[in-house]
Parts: sequence; structure tokens; C-alpha cells
Amino acid sequence: MDILIKLQQHFWEEYMSRLKKLILGLIILAGLISTVGDYKNFGLFGATGLFIIFLLTTVFLWQWASGKFPAVAKIQAIIILLASAIASIFVINMAIAGNLHVDLMEVMRISITHNSLFYLILCAVAWVKVDIWKWLFSDLQSEQNQPL
Repeated sequence: MDILIKLQQHFWEEYMSRLKKLILGLIILAGLISTVGDYKNFGLFGATGLFIIFLLTTVFLWQWASGKFPAVAKIQAIIILLASAIASIFVINMAIAGNLHVDLMEVMRISITHNSLFYLILCAVAWVKVDIWKWLFSDLQSEQNQPL
């Protein structure tokens, strides 16, 4: 009976490992595909800026969730994601101003007057994103914490 439970646990862990890899791949693929949409909407400059922000954010989350930055707490990771979201908004504003040939400061003034609910949702999304990445790499962290 004990062997059957261990076998069942092994298959469950293997299934979850594959599921997590699939989810991680889909997250990265969705980000890359959205870059094509960014090119259509914001031109080469906007798409390049958003792709660089996506790439840096993904690399940071990957490294942080896998335990490479143990000094970075969860709240700090959320703040870094919020900073990347604000940088994305700035890149989008620059692309809009460039494409419409309007003053960048006017576009910035309009975009920062969002409802406060917008910024609350931005914080919630960053929190959920950090939790998802932490969950995706939880197997790796548990393996690193086990004694040899």
C-alpha cells in the first residue's frame, strides 16, 4: 500500500511539473505574441520598448522565482513589477505622441489622470503575477531547500 501511495505521489508530481512548464511556456509565448500586436498599435519604437520591458521583467521574475535573488522579498518583487508597468505606460505614451504628432507632456497628463481604481488593479495584477511565478518555481525551490 505504501508503494502505491508513493507511486501515485510520483505521478502527481510529474503531472504538476509538466503542467507548470506548459503554463510557463504559454505565459512567455503570449507575451511574445502580444509584441506583434504592439507593433501594429504602436509602431517599431513602441513595440521594441515594450518587448525590452517584457524581456527584462520575465528574466527578473524567472531569476527571482527560482531563488537566485534571496534578498529580494515578495513586496520588492511586486514593486519592481509596478515600476515595469509604469515604464510600459510611458513607452506607450511616447509611441502615441510620436504617431499622432502631439505633445508628449499632454499625453502624459491625460494618462496619469486615471481613476485610482486603475492603479489598484495594477497593484493586484502585479501581486497575482508574482504569486503565479512563485508557484511555477515552487518545485525548484523545494528541491534547493532539501538537505543533500
